[in-house]
Amino acid sequence: MLLNHIDINHIFVVHTNFSTPMKKATLIFASFLWIFVVHSQSFNSKTDIHGNTLPAVFGSEQISLPSVSESGNEWTPFGPFGGDVLDVAIDPTNPQKAFVAADYPYIRNSEDEAWEVIENLLTLSPGGIHCIEANNNGTIFAGGNYSYYGIFRSNDGGSSWQQQSFPVTAGVLNIIVDPTVPETIYVVTSSNISGSQNKVILRSEDEGDSWTAFDMTSILPVGWACADLAVDPDNNQTLFALGDEGISNAKAIASFDGGATWSDVTTGLPINKPFNEVTIANGTVYICGGQLFGGNYLGIYKSEDFGNTWEEFSTGFPINVVNDIIIHPDDALKIYAATEGDGVYFTFNGGITWNYDTGGAGDNGSARKLLFHPEDPSKIYAGFLSLGICISENSGNEWTASSVGIASLALNDIEIDPNDPGIVLASFEAENSGGCYLHKEDEWSLIESLPGTRFSSVSIGIDGTMYAWSNGPTTVAAEGVYKSTDGGENWDNMGPNIGSVFETQIFAMDLSTTNPDLILIAGNNFGANGWASMIYRSTDGGENWENVFMGPENDGFKYIFIDPSSNDMTVYAAYKSESPGAGFLKSIDGGTNWLPINTGVVPETKWGGAIICDPNNPDVLYGGAGGYGGTSGFVYKSENGGSSWTLMNIVTTNYCKITDLLISPMNPDVIYAATSNDGIFLTIDDNLWEENNEGMLAYNITGFSRVFETEDETYGFYASTFTNSSYSTEVYDPSSSGIAPSNKEEDLIRVFPNPSNGLVHIDLKNFSTKSPSVNIYSLDGSRIIKNNQVINSSVKVQLNPGIYMLELKTGQETYTKKVIVY
Repeated sequence: MLLNHIDINHIFVVHTNFSTPMKKATLIFASFLWIFVVHSQSFNSKTDIHGNTLPAVFGSEQISLPSVSESGNEWTPFGPFGGDVLDVAIDPTNPQKAFVAADYPYIRNSEDEAWEVIENLLTLSPGGIHCIEANNNGTIFAGGNYSYYGIFRSNDGGSSWQQQSFPVTAGVLNIIVDPTVPETIYVVTSSNISGSQNKVILRSEDEGDSWTAFDMTSILPVGWACADLAVDPDNNQTLFALGDEGISNAKAIASFDGGATWSDVTTGLPINKPFNEVTIANGTVYICGGQLFGGNYLGIYKSEDFGNTWEEFSTGFPINVVNDIIIHPDDALKIYAATEGDGVYFTFNGGITWNYDTGGAGDNGSARKLLFHPEDPSKIYAGFLSLGICISENSGNEWTASSVGIASLALNDIEIDPNDPGIVLASFEAENSGGCYLHKEDEWSLIESLPGTRFSSVSIGIDGTMYAWSNGPTTVAAEGVYKSTDGGENWDNMGPNIGSVFETQIFAMDLSTTNPDLILIAGNNFGANGWASMIYRSTDGGENWENVFMGPENDGFKYIFIDPSSNDMTVYAAYKSESPGAGFLKSIDGGTNWLPINTGVVPETKWGGAIICDPNNPDVLYGGAGGYGGTSGFVYKSENGGSSWTLMNIVTTNYCKITDLLISPMNPDVIYAATSNDGIFLTIDDNLWEENNEGMLAYNITGFSRVFETEDETYGFYASTFTNSSYSTEVYDPSSSGIAPSNKEEDLIRVFPNPSNGLVHIDLKNFSTKSPSVNIYSLDGSRIIKNNQVINSSVKVQLNPGIYMLELKTGQETYTKKVIVY
């Protein structure tokens, strides 16, 4: 959707979450034409009451504006390949062509090609794609949990897409094609809690051109969603659907007149368990469900009398949490079940015996979707959390990964071996699961000896010892620092033993660069152990731990850094706070005692996200803050070891967080800043920051690896992202780029924040010898500030929301710069 009109008295804020700029507006001021792109990209990692990551939710709290120009080197996707594949579809008219819904929609035109993002579909549905389906006409349908305005249809094999609007405002949870009438499709949705009617089931008989919305209020009241629906292939008037209220309250309902009336058929099924999927085949109805937490196991139940009675069909399952079930189209005795955390189970004798040993890529995986190949049912596609797509060519006996091109893992951290840059360790999380990937000999592999839990921070010591912190869930495996001394083959949980259930969250880890036994970890307690921020230290490689700092309740550490030139005596930490006053701490005795170092940091700051020192001058520090509680992301500089800080000239959007910082080993003026919303920034002159996002699809950067030397004697590093795995780049070298930093005076006008939420700082120290004056004009040409003389090389002005032009005069010369206030 393009903006084709702008009210000159206001800024239009268009909320999306797609990281590619999409929204355009034309602005006219005097005789000039300025065209700029407005995009919003806010990824919020939301958690339930236990701290478990929920499905990806893209927020709408802020806007983001691109910088004037991109600087630095281009980024290249590095992997690992995989992601949370929630749905799979194959075009029956062209079975070489397949689609997956993994928040990002992907297409593969043949089995020999890599998966590619369907960018035009993501443009239509910036909230992501979470379900995708194909009918026998070759029409492809797609929808998203956060696309509240309909579904999307392609009549040309996925090349182009159109929005098909329906008459409710709710997220699409599933799309179901009538197996007997391909033009008839059903959509089930989340509840519209603002309405008096709960129309959570819709039907179209013309591939989405028009819709009938069923009022389900009498059986699924407002607040209930519909998780799935099945159409009986022998009688399309028979429908079974699953109601969902909250995380465990579920209901099975049925209609035998095409949806005109419905009845509750839950009696005989376990109560207070989630129902995940319903299937009808050969006169039998199958319902599967459950979740790992709280012992909410359900497995599979079947009914051979259309819901009058139910029988458990999964007795003996090692894991009784099932997300999908499919029945062989030519042999009803062959049944496959997608489990949460144990791959794919199958039976060839109608359930008398089951095979629980998923061979290959599906081992221990959380399978969410199963699909027979339309031409060969011995070939099965499986969508997994984290693993992406796995395919079995032999009826489920063995599985192989087939995810090249799908890079949508939620990576929390990435690090390289200081002795071998070809060895890379990355941690990730999925919905209540996760793990670590290891890159070795030019290939990524999932570390299967680690538990499938949410891993936050990783590091590799100077002796090659690997460390990875698991944030649980403890119902799967204990939290703690996992350690490997054999290159990632075997891992031991080293603690610290803080508590038994959801007691600790660690987000920061640093190792000494001289002492392989020194480890510091930082984060916050959680749940039964309270909510205080804390730092732990081990001086013997994790065998024993000492709690060296406990902070206020509801605070938490996000970063810890050991000054490599201090003999491990100077340590810095960055912390967030629920109340103003977040920032940085310093220890000069190896982490035993800590003092705040926040002089010069904005008092309203609630987020401290990174702190590092110049390796050539340990008194020079850089700290990242902001982005929590409604402020922008800031980078501060200290030239006195943190005694005082000066705000640097970086412009980020509201709520944007600084998550990591990196200094070039070639030139200390070259500094990178990772942000949660705006991608990566780079400065090459110790002042002016510009975006460095070319080649980068994701804008939610979680961390940087250490710098390594490449084979051609340059330097490189990696960036982990929370939606698109990781990227690599070469460290920017201004001296060899052939592009000298701009010395145009108009480019040296510093306006920050820009965009601003009201108070604008104009730094004109580069013009201080020319007695400049400043005028500011609104869009209609009115002069808001007239001949304002610069005092101490700066001007501070309070402006109402709008777009302005700053006019700077120095003698006979005039320069202009655009200023945006939201």
